Amino acid sequence: MVKQSENILIEKHQLHELHREYETYLSLFTHYPGMMFSLNLNGYITNMNGYGEQFAQQNGESVLNKHYTEFIIHADRKKVEEAFRNTLAGKISKLQTTLIHVTRNRVDVEIITIPIYINNKVDGAFSIVRDITLERKTAVALKESQEKYRLIAEHTSELISLVNVENDTVIYASPSHETILGYSPHYYLGRSITLDVYPGDKRSISNLLKNDPQDPSPAVVEFRRKHANGSWLCLEDRATLIPSGLDNERTLVVVTRDITEKKEAERELKQTLKQLKDMKYALDESALVSIADKRGKITSVNDKFCETSGYMKKELIGEEHMILDSGYHPESFFTEMRSKISKGEVWKGEINNKKKNGEVFWVDTTIVPFLDDEGEPYQYVYIRKDITNRKQTEEFLRTSDKLSVIGELAAGVAHEIRNPLTSLKGFTQILKSRLSDESDQEFIKIMMSELDRINMIVNEFMVLARPQAVTYEKANILDLIENVLTLIETQAILNNVQIFTRLIKTVPAITCSENQIKQVLINVLKNAIEAMPDGGEIVVSVYVDSTDIMIEVKDNGTGIPDHQLSHLGEPFYTTKKKGNGLGLMICRRIIQNHKGEMTFASEEGLGTTVAIKLPLDLQQ
Repeated sequence: MVKQSENILIEKHQLHELHREYETYLSLFTHYPGMMFSLNLNGYITNMNGYGEQFAQQNGESVLNKHYTEFIIHADRKKVEEAFRNTLAGKISKLQTTLIHVTRNRVDVEIITIPIYINNKVDGAFSIVRDITLERKTAVALKESQEKYRLIAEHTSELISLVNVENDTVIYASPSHETILGYSPHYYLGRSITLDVYPGDKRSISNLLKNDPQDPSPAVVEFRRKHANGSWLCLEDRATLIPSGLDNERTLVVVTRDITEKKEAERELKQTLKQLKDMKYALDESALVSIADKRGKITSVNDKFCETSGYMKKELIGEEHMILDSGYHPESFFTEMRSKISKGEVWKGEINNKKKNGEVFWVDTTIVPFLDDEGEPYQYVYIRKDITNRKQTEEFLRTSDKLSVIGELAAGVAHEIRNPLTSLKGFTQILKSRLSDESDQEFIKIMMSELDRINMIVNEFMVLARPQAVTYEKANILDLIENVLTLIETQAILNNVQIFTRLIKTVPAITCSENQIKQVLINVLKNAIEAMPDGGEIVVSVYVDSTDIMIEVKDNGTGIPDHQLSHLGEPFYTTKKKGNGLGLMICRRIIQNHKGEMTFASEEGLGTTVAIKLPLDLQQ
């Protein structure tokens, strides 16, 4: 009785364990988050879980007792059947195929088939199905992306490298390495990123390996690298750090661009800009430069333009160049100029301009039109050179030509006049000795005076004649001035003129023609006396510097108007009623022959100052 009770208890215990195992299986089959179904030994579906019904969009009863291959695309059925046979042989099979959905859509899946053992014997199979449609699309997209990047890396003109940051080795080098650097990509694999880098640039390349992983922006560095032929190329690296991979190893993606031509272009551009800057500097230093827009309005002027014209930049900007018009040229002159430059042609000529203070000046002008794509001028560049001194020299040469003619004329006239003049003077002196009547004597006195005047004019003509034999000797200018003052003193006293001197005690001797310098000083002092008909004062001063001696004669007479002052010294130009216009001309010629200068300064009502500058050492 006891033994039978024990057997019953054992059976209940086993039944309870079997029930637990069944519940466990049922829970796994029912709640597994994927499609699961069971097959018998012939491959017919015997059961399918709830997720499978959702996936197939049909209940389990509609698929029961159907062969599983009905849901597999025809192309994969042999492969699936072989996997099922392997499962029945006790092996777990795993494959990827495509299911035909009830909607006739196709779904990519992974099927794992596990054998079912009953009493240690295969009695069927479980199939677990996982939807891998998205994975396959992702894999295809990844493969396509990889293929694109491979094509880019293999066909780009830039160098692409992958560098292991931890050990500084190149793990990939694009084929363009051979095109740009001359070495096969395999030459760089497993070697340092600084291989063949110019020694002075290696530090900057090494800094790429220290790229901050928190900084997503690529590091950029320029460096030089040796080509296989030994030449140096200028390159630019842009390195981006890829997040850590296996074993926390970091990888740099380095894109290298050949910037040799760019650097050469930059160097040439820099050199060109420097040349343009130097040319502009040279132009600004030597010429008056201004720019006008297509309407003729001034948009820019250089400092020399302002310095010469007397205008400030703000006074010129927005104005036309006619602001400098002196009135010398007729309107037709400017009409022709505008017509030519408006056609895009360069105009060249000489223009008489007027400064802000009213002073005139000459400029040699070139106007260059700048043309747009349609060939129309959009601005004009005016380049002017001040030629006032040249114009004055040309005027001086013209005057010199006149003097040359006058000299030749004077020599002939003086020669022809002097002979009859000597006879007239001799016969007049005979008449003076024979006639005793006082009235006759008065007439003879007048005749002698006029004959002396004619003789003086003839003598002045002779000074103009060329060639002249002039002897230059060392002379003390103070002694020379003292002699002249002695000669002129009587005339000064008769005209109520006082002469004062401001002379230094010692003056170096100068090389000169003493008689000619005396002639100049006498002429200047006589003019000063005659400029003060009511009397006055004359101050004679002497100054000396390292190279020249200056003699200044200043009176407080009536002065000379500005319009007459610039003509002093011209042939036959005089401010006197009885003057012949030869005195100052001869004086100026004498001073010029001594390589000196003679200038005049005057103000009406205040007097005139004549300055004579002579070199201490006259190089003949």
